[in-house]
Amino acid sequence: MLAAALLLWPGPAAAVERLVVQVGGLALPLELSQLEDWLRNPSGRSELEPWFNLLDPATRRDLATLLRRPFPVRGDQAAPLLDSWAGRQLLQQLGRVLRPPEGEAAPLLLDLFRRADGRQTPTQLLRESPGSSLQLDLDALLDLGEQLQRQLIAQRRLVQQLQALDLPPLPPLPPSRQTLLRSDERLAVDHRLAPLPLSLVWPAGGPLRSRWVLLSHGLGGSRAQLLWLADGLASRGWPVVVVQHPGSDDAAVRDLLAGQRSLPGVETLPERIQDLQTVHRAMTEGRLRFGDRPTPAAMVLSGHSLGGLADLLWAGARPGRDLAARCQRALGAIPVLNSSLLLQCQLSGTDLPALDPPPDLSGVVTLNGFGSLLWGRDGLGRLDQPALTVGGSLDLITPPLAEQIGPFRQLKDPRSRLVLVEGASHFSPVRLERETPLLQLGDDLVGKDPRQVQEVLLEVHSLFLQGLEPGASPAVGVLRQGRVKAWILDRAAADRLRLRN
Repeated sequence: MLAAALLLWPGPAAAVERLVVQVGGLALPLELSQLEDWLRNPSGRSELEPWFNLLDPATRRDLATLLRRPFPVRGDQAAPLLDSWAGRQLLQQLGRVLRPPEGEAAPLLLDLFRRADGRQTPTQLLRESPGSSLQLDLDALLDLGEQLQRQLIAQRRLVQQLQALDLPPLPPLPPSRQTLLRSDERLAVDHRLAPLPLSLVWPAGGPLRSRWVLLSHGLGGSRAQLLWLADGLASRGWPVVVVQHPGSDDAAVRDLLAGQRSLPGVETLPERIQDLQTVHRAMTEGRLRFGDRPTPAAMVLSGHSLGGLADLLWAGARPGRDLAARCQRALGAIPVLNSSLLLQCQLSGTDLPALDPPPDLSGVVTLNGFGSLLWGRDGLGRLDQPALTVGGSLDLITPPLAEQIGPFRQLKDPRSRLVLVEGASHFSPVRLERETPLLQLGDDLVGKDPRQVQEVLLEVHSLFLQGLEPGASPAVGVLRQGRVKAWILDRAAADRLRLRN
């Protein structure tokens, strides 16, 4: 918890002469000059020595190292992020932990982040900030830490429960070496100024399956990042259209990092849904085709994160009543482990287009989807199609206990399936090959075996699509790919899981 406090401390505590630390009902004033003296000689005598002696030697060394390093944030990158709707909500919550003695914390915190150039140490940032003091509430941080610890323990227990279900092993589908054809298109659309980029992938020979897949990337993603999935499905006979959503794609993130725009959020959903509707209309009218092959009669929507949310909304899911009240309760704590709550609550102020489900829709797949606040008690119960809900045990953005398992239980179609992938994170479906990553993400965010996870995700998709054929039913059991394991559950198996956050 001390580490968590210090990670939050450097940015906002930036230019004050005094930091008042509140802990255990006490207020401890620390002069900045005393802190700087201690940093110059942590082993020497200091007025702060009685306090720092309460820390073990390793923690004191880590503290000194942390405060000597440049604060790794640039204002031109952080300010647009924090000036978004979600960023403002986060700043408001952080203001409960770090705040000035008087007035609102959010404007001060945003100003401090804007001043950062990526080279100053925390104490240098302190010297540059206006004001004379700042309050750090360690009691609030301790409470936050306890919440995080409980949720992480619950996710570990979830894996243990999955292992105890004793589900049958599922053999992988036989590999396919079909030659693929791909067509990159730009489709003129009425709701955008520029044509919509998309890719069509289909097998060169053999019959097409009875369904085609419309695939949508997540916030900040791209069609290129999901072509591995499109290729895999097409090689097994399911033709795929992968859509790029300008305004919430990787180009939008580049603009964000360049300081040219704020962070996109669910305000992009109306255009995303219109993208999907327009592509679907072009396919059914024959303006887009898989070469000279007829378009299959049925369609399945598949999307990662925000892409999956757009799919569910178009398919018939509706936000439950009293979303604003649920959000007010949920955002009473800082949404660190489940940042999707910020996006969900933003939807309460977003106008959506007409959302009549397409008549040829036969299923929906969501990878790392979310909606625990959105759907309320029965928002997903309005879906008339089976859904495949996929989550990962390492997902800290949309944790499976809250965002996949609970909402899955609202689905009515008995062919719906819940999949939990051990070792998968929120970003496991994203594949970067020829691209240069915009951000370097560690194993905790990417997962330890992303290629193996992606092989499992391809198998999961394929088994679900295969189970939608007449007279069939999607599989239930355990899939393995190297060190990665996935549990595919029906409603009966999911009901055996005990949800404890």
